[in-house]
Amino acid sequence: MTERYSCDRCSVPTRSVFEGATQGPAYPMQLDGGLHLTAAGYYGGFWDTMPFMGDEPVSFHLCHDCSAWLCREIPKMAERAEGGHFSSNVQDEGVLHSEHRSTAVERCCEWGVIVDEREEQG
Repeated sequence: MTERYSCDRCSVPTRSVFEGATQGPAYPMQLDGGLHLTAAGYYGGFWDTMPFMGDEPVSFHLCHDCSAWLCREIPKMAERAEGGHFSSNVQDEGVLHSEHRSTAVERCCEWGVIVDEREEQG
């Protein structure tokens, strides 16, 4: 199994969109149903990452459920999430919290999209 990032909010081990396709210690940051965010501090800001000293921006990794939580808490994030994601892509372990996984075809969250396979073929 490919190494996984732990969600920085709930510690669920997130799953890469390309899990199993990479080799070695490097693994992609495109999280299946999740978000990879970066933030940089600055002088006088909430925190100072001091880029002149070589500090890098801080990376955050969120699983699907914690990404949905963030979108509910921050309206600007919800606006960006309107493009949606396929609910069928997030039913596996490492994406949704276990209590939210389902075998039924249903929306995973308010931004989830269900695509009827018959529509895709028609």
